[in-house]
Amino acid sequence: MRSRSLVSAALSAALGAALLAAPALAYAADGGTPARNAAAAATADETPGPTPTPTDTPTPSDTPSDTPAPSDTPSDTPAPSDPSATTPGPPVDEPSPTPTDPSGTPTPDPSGSAPGAGVPVFGDVGSDPSDTGFLTVAVSSDSPITEVSADLTELHGANPATVAVTGFTLVSGTPQDGVWRSPRMSQLPSYGTYDVTVGAEDSDGDSTTAAGVTTVDVEPKPVFADRSISPAVLDVEHKHVQLSGRISLFDPITGDTSPLAGKALSVVAEYSYSAVTAADGSYAIDVAPRLNGENATSVPVSLSFWIANPDGTNTYVLVDSKTLPVKVSPSRIRLDHAGAQIKFGAKASTSGVVEYLYDGTWRPAKGVAVDMGYYATATSGTGGRFTLTDPYMPYDDATYTVGTSRDSYLADPYLTASHAQFKVDVINRTNICFCSSWIDAYSNLHVQGSMSASNGKVPPNHKLYLQQSADGRTGWKSLGWFTTKSDGTFNLDGYVAVPKGYWRLYSPGSSDYQPGYSNSVHFNRTATRITGFNAGPEPVRKGHTVTATGTLQRLSGTKWAAFGKQRVYILFQAKGKKSWTQLGSVKTDSHGRFTARFTAKQDGTWVGVYLASGSYVDAESYHDYVDVR
Repeated sequence: MRSRSLVSAALSAALGAALLAAPALAYAADGGTPARNAAAAATADETPGPTPTPTDTPTPSDTPSDTPAPSDTPSDTPAPSDPSATTPGPPVDEPSPTPTDPSGTPTPDPSGSAPGAGVPVFGDVGSDPSDTGFLTVAVSSDSPITEVSADLTELHGANPATVAVTGFTLVSGTPQDGVWRSPRMSQLPSYGTYDVTVGAEDSDGDSTTAAGVTTVDVEPKPVFADRSISPAVLDVEHKHVQLSGRISLFDPITGDTSPLAGKALSVVAEYSYSAVTAADGSYAIDVAPRLNGENATSVPVSLSFWIANPDGTNTYVLVDSKTLPVKVSPSRIRLDHAGAQIKFGAKASTSGVVEYLYDGTWRPAKGVAVDMGYYATATSGTGGRFTLTDPYMPYDDATYTVGTSRDSYLADPYLTASHAQFKVDVINRTNICFCSSWIDAYSNLHVQGSMSASNGKVPPNHKLYLQQSADGRTGWKSLGWFTTKSDGTFNLDGYVAVPKGYWRLYSPGSSDYQPGYSNSVHFNRTATRITGFNAGPEPVRKGHTVTATGTLQRLSGTKWAAFGKQRVYILFQAKGKKSWTQLGSVKTDSHGRFTARFTAKQDGTWVGVYLASGSYVDAESYHDYVDVR
């Protein structure tokens, strides 16, 4: 069992003044070895006489004034003449200072004191508190101590060695009651733990030995210099911890101090980091502790290493430690705009700066994680600027929130959380379905379908325009407009002058709805016409002949051409009647001309009609009124 050498405060002060300067040792815990009670060990085998009170003023007979007279001998201490009393002898291998006669009866000491009445008594024994290369022994006796010695025996190893240590000198107190210090124990064979046996002799020849009074550790000890941990406070501008200093190793056997080079060091600042000392034993370490928790108020920082002991164990050495308070600064986000207007199908984006308040001034915050929902993330760059784009397009107007990251790993623990909002006005897409359509023989275009918007609503403006183009790519012209029902549907017919080409529907849109176009449809009916129609003469006598003439044409490209070999019907509507009567029909010649004769019976209106077949459109001539007399 290892123990610690304890010396009274007064004795330590005296040692500090008396001892030679020795390297100061800095340990995480004191590496000294406390001593056992030497007096108790000494009396285990011997029964000493009464211990006089030490004094620095001798009497004329050189006997201490407080030495008890024979009549003052305590009743429990045998008198020298008592045959039953046992006088302790000198240490082994030393001649007895008290002669005896052949019968074994001790010869009385000339001074009148019984031998062994005041043998040396040991107090604290252990390593020198300032240097374990020295051994200190506290000893007192009834006369001045003249010699102190020690035997140190290794506690470990196959063949433990014992080393005799002599040459102790008085370093504090008096020769009669003081502390003695060995020379440096350079003769020790190795580092390790030693069992200590001490011996002492006083001036009147009394001596004593105490075996195993204590154990001492004689091992190299670290020495630290220029230790520093900074900054004083961790904050948004001081996120790194710098540790610096120099470590040496003091050898208690040689008394030499050398740099501790290439030593692996461990830094703990919320997490563990490692470093190695330089050739001169110095270290300069920079770490950025990742604060454990969003509301950390301090960071304990420590620097340590391990020393391997001769017995195979390791000793933990704390080099330096400090608890650094954490200061959290307010933060804010300033967006470049409070709102944005985008077309349906586009993505919502924003930009701005992150700032923090420090020493009363708002400063740009670089390297801060910001997000706008789970999938839109960014890190502020130079000037604290950032840009965020949501990867998913909005389907309607929305409000977006931009904030410093709430992720415990990404969030900056030195800044308070902050957020800002902006609104997005989505210009909805207008959807128009030209679902069903055709052109009949009368050139009426039938349109059927519906109109809606990307937000699922019907645009408030229900007006749709019918447009036509010859090739479906260019030259779109509006032919007219109509309005849908309240639910956005429509079903109607309208006459078109040119029944050949492409048609589509168009919505002009509004502030909240984009212009919209339907799909286009293509029809290829050919227009026809009857020109130069005339019924005459006029007036005509009743019973006489009325001749109807004209020319049937069809549209070819952009020009009208004769349409021959087609049948044209002649219809008559009597004056005052609403119905028409078919009088007959006639075929056109190769030039598209036709002539038909009828008997005049009454006043009325004459007309020529072409009833289309195939992909042609019906044609109706000019209405001609004939007066019959």
